[in-house]
Amino acid sequence: MSNLKHQFKILSITGENFITRNNNLIEYLSCEGLNKILEGDNSGKTTDDPEEMEKKKSKVNRIIKHHLDDGLQTEYSNAKDPKILWDKIKARFGHQKKVLLPSLMDQWNKLRFRDYKTAIAYNSAMHQIIAKLEFYGKTITEKEKLEKTFSTFHASQVLLQQQYRMREYTEYLDLVAALLVAKQNNELLIKNHQARPTGTMPYPEINATTFNRGRGGFNCLKRRGGHVRSDGNNGHARFDGQNQGGYHGRNLFQGRNYVVEDVDEVI
Repeated sequence: MSNLKHQFKILSITGENFITRNNNLIEYLSCEGLNKILEGDNSGKTTDDPEEMEKKKSKVNRIIKHHLDDGLQTEYSNAKDPKILWDKIKARFGHQKKVLLPSLMDQWNKLRFRDYKTAIAYNSAMHQIIAKLEFYGKTITEKEKLEKTFSTFHASQVLLQQQYRMREYTEYLDLVAALLVAKQNNELLIKNHQARPTGTMPYPEINATTFNRGRGGFNCLKRRGGHVRSDGNNGHARFDGQNQGGYHGRNLFQGRNYVVEDVDEVI
């Protein structure tokens, strides 16, 4: 049977996963239409002939043994009837509910929100414990989940804890969603701050740009062989030069008290 695929986790030699394994086994047999076999010959009327019934019993017996630890398979290798095999395993490990429930309750009592780095890790740990408790018949209410989270915030986050309490959540998942959104917003805020810390914004160089553009026009004229003098005509410049220098110079220096002479070309 070692080459067959396991449909769910096998029963360990200690029987610590007996409850979860049994639930998985019953669910799998129900999907296959074989769950009535575990009720024995008194499970009710059936249309199967004796030969067909023996095939189903053999199949169920094989499934049960295949999902046992190797040591347990050896111990129960002689069991041929699946109902008898089922009852023997239940008698041996059925007490696990009473044994493990106190241990799980202790894990629940020691669960602390502040012990986890992220809300996701805390949420995962909580649901694992709750799932095991439910297998053993213990139900954790929404109110208990919320109170467990609020009461185990870090001492430095008292104000934050009070703010979340004031929102009056009734569903634990709503609180988890709020915590995750807050985490994403905080990460974005820190990322933006690190990209450009406060006070590092560059000042615009408007004056310098204007000044350089003005000087550029002046210098380009001087490079072309002209010279500048003021005529004092109330801001209206007179221009002398060849080609269209006077026209271009007028546009460039309009409003300035300069006269451009002997300019070959204005660029």
